[in-house]
Amino acid sequence: MNRSMYLIIIFSLLALNNVIAATKTTNTATNLDNVKGGDFKQAHSVITSKCTACHTKDKIDIALSAGKDMSRIQLEMEKRGAKLNTKEREVLGIYWKQANPLRGK
Repeated sequence: MNRSMYLIIIFSLLALNNVIAATKTTNTATNLDNVKGGDFKQAHSVITSKCTACHTKDKIDIALSAGKDMSRIQLEMEKRGAKLNTKEREVLGIYWKQANPLRGK
């Protein structure tokens, strides 16, 4: 093969890689309806209205990605003043119990 053919193959592979990367969705606290196992729009609403009063959704995403015990963190946040009603606790409890809710579909 000549040099031109190698360049064509390399650029084709790079283009294919970019197409594949562009089609993947990133699951974050801002994209909860893509959570494996269900529709978590209610969890998104609770996180937006309650959790982000003190910190960003990125902080939640980092904790989830690191495999932190989110139920324990939620209890700690409530001790620090976060106000959650019974329904909000239930919604977040279901969300936290997912094996890894940010993992791909």
